[in-house]
Amino acid sequence: MAILLQVFVFLHIVVAAAWFGMGLRLATQARTVLSLERSAALALADDVARTVRFMGIFIVLTLVFALGTLGLGGGYPGQFQYHMASLLIVVLVVVQWALVQPSWKKLRAAVEAGSDAEAFRKRVSMSVGIGHLLWFVLLVLMFWNRFNAVL
Repeated sequence: MAILLQVFVFLHIVVAAAWFGMGLRLATQARTVLSLERSAALALADDVARTVRFMGIFIVLTLVFALGTLGLGGGYPGQFQYHMASLLIVVLVVVQWALVQPSWKKLRAAVEAGSDAEAFRKRVSMSVGIGHLLWFVLLVLMFWNRFNAVL
């Protein structure tokens, strides 16, 4: 059981890092889509849409492995930061599926229709920024015991 716990922790970290890394260039890619001519913009928007879909998969896997880790580890009684982090991962899943992914789809649709997509570019940037802020808070919470021990 201990080895399975460590595997879940490792996978949790890997998929969380994948989500974070894939989102790093999303705002820049949105800006680039708006600067290209229509056919190139659509090609890039479609390519990035695959990245956004993978981000959705990875953030759900982050939640699954976090809950698996909590379950295998006995729920970490008395360690509030892990339970708070679990709640924030759920919020991060919501940010991905309710903000990032729909914003990218609307950006692509606006480019395809030839309408102004600047508001959607800003929404993509804002959504990813919110997600990265939550991710950073989650990282601090995951290592809170170690930070607290040093302080």
